[in-house]
Amino acid sequence: MGRVAAWLGRKVRDPLVAELRQGATPEALATAVATGAALGLLPFLGTTTLACAIAGRLARLNHLALQLTNYLLAPAQVLLIIPFVRLGERVVGADPVAIDLPTVIRVFTETPGLFLARFGLAGLHAALGWALVVPFGALLLRWLLLPTFRRLATLAARP
Repeated sequence: MGRVAAWLGRKVRDPLVAELRQGATPEALATAVATGAALGLLPFLGTTTLACAIAGRLARLNHLALQLTNYLLAPAQVLLIIPFVRLGERVVGADPVAIDLPTVIRVFTETPGLFLARFGLAGLHAALGWALVVPFGALLLRWLLLPTFRRLATLAARP
């Protein structure tokens, strides 16, 4: 576990401390990380980097924190696609669509038109599931991260 902690320190904590030393506030970093987490879990592969870039530009959020969080959550994004689809189906009362990621990826790469016809509604269900869960999770994450970033800011202020 020491190697993982060292890696997280180098790749996550140290860049965030550097941002704090350069003038970022704990509140701004917490907001950027929470937004990056929310957008990083969008149930559409290949959309999160652009979504984070646009959100960062429009809301003047810290791009490093946004994209770092986005990239760290890539495995969770893939794992949550089907649960988001199922939640959306349940909310609207739709019958479950037979879906597995290898088939989805194959159909998407071979024939994008067939992909939209076959899985477009599942995508809408996934978006609904995401919209019901993730914004509240992002608000909770921001609230939980604030004390941590405030402590990091104290460490960053030390010579």
